Amino acid sequence: MSQLGKDPQHNTFSLWQMTSLITSTLIGVGVLTLPRTTTEKMFEAGWMAPILGSVLTFFAIWLIAVLSRRFPGLTFIQYSRIVWGGHEQSRLGFWLSLPWIMMFLIALFVTTAITSRIFGEVVVTAVLMDTPLEVIIVSMFVLAVILCLHEIDTLARVNEILFPLILFPILFIALASFQKAEWNNILPLIRVPWETIITGAFETNFSFQGYEIMLIFFAFAHENTGKVKAGFYGIGISVFVYTLIVLAGIVVFGHEELQRVTWPTLELVKSTQVPGLILERLESAFLAVWVAAVFTTVANGYYAVIYGLRQLLKKGMLFQRIASIVLIFPLFFVAIGPQNIVELFKMTSLIGYTTVWISVVSPLIHWLIMLYRDRGRKREKGSDAHG
Repeated sequence: MSQLGKDPQHNTFSLWQMTSLITSTLIGVGVLTLPRTTTEKMFEAGWMAPILGSVLTFFAIWLIAVLSRRFPGLTFIQYSRIVWGGHEQSRLGFWLSLPWIMMFLIALFVTTAITSRIFGEVVVTAVLMDTPLEVIIVSMFVLAVILCLHEIDTLARVNEILFPLILFPILFIALASFQKAEWNNILPLIRVPWETIITGAFETNFSFQGYEIMLIFFAFAHENTGKVKAGFYGIGISVFVYTLIVLAGIVVFGHEELQRVTWPTLELVKSTQVPGLILERLESAFLAVWVAAVFTTVANGYYAVIYGLRQLLKKGMLFQRIASIVLIFPLFFVAIGPQNIVELFKMTSLIGYTTVWISVVSPLIHWLIMLYRDRGRKREKGSDAHG
């Protein structure tokens, strides 16, 4: 295929960096609410929700990786116009692909804003009670902008460094919380209809939001890097962490108690004691790790939006730097849009459904059109050969 439009930085990310990027993006604000949201409909079986809900996520990341392998070195912004218009009708392809590209960028933009708002709500509630919410949100945005001022290889290195610093402490805290486990709390294993289980699993989508950034970042994988493998590793690690946290919440508190707590994972950490009194207040360490996790989620999402705009408008690094500063203002107003925590949680549910459209339906349509075009070319070659 044509090499036109490839970024000079392609072949940048290793398998480890791709896995780090996906996992660091997925593990974020969803960690704090997942034990409550999964047990709302599935009760004791809530720990199954991340496992069942990940089926769609695995399929989506496979689709995204397949599209990226078909167009190596190109992002979704670049190959979408090729899918819709081919190499011959690039102008038509641009206009037909524009709605899909804008839906992707806007959805990712809103998701990033709402993630920052949830982060602010938790910090104001649990740590900095006298600090205005707006200050917390802007602080996170400033960090994201600083990362956007650099090229994409810097993003890869930041995620690579923070990944183990996020993953291992969260795993340690989750395992330590099993000291107070009452395993009877997960019995009976299944007492709700399968329809309810499927619905509950589907509603975990917000916790898996973020992997759609690979529509941009898979383009920068090293040529020997298995994109499907990186995607499966990243999501598999996230599923394991989520399942462990939800299971810990259920066996410690029970599903009824989880429904009365706004941030159940934070309460779980508060009730956990580390043997040997290494840390007297474990939630302080957890929140420090969680801040890093949310930063990678917000920064990766915002970087993908800015970089996508840069490619859509065919601009350079100067545009990326200016846009990252300018767009922080609408991002802030979207973040403070929900008037209270109830509206915020409704917005997260809506985002979960939107994510399915952006990360599953859109790539699926692109893939089907690509298959149709490839089949048409084969027919033309066959008829020419017989002619």
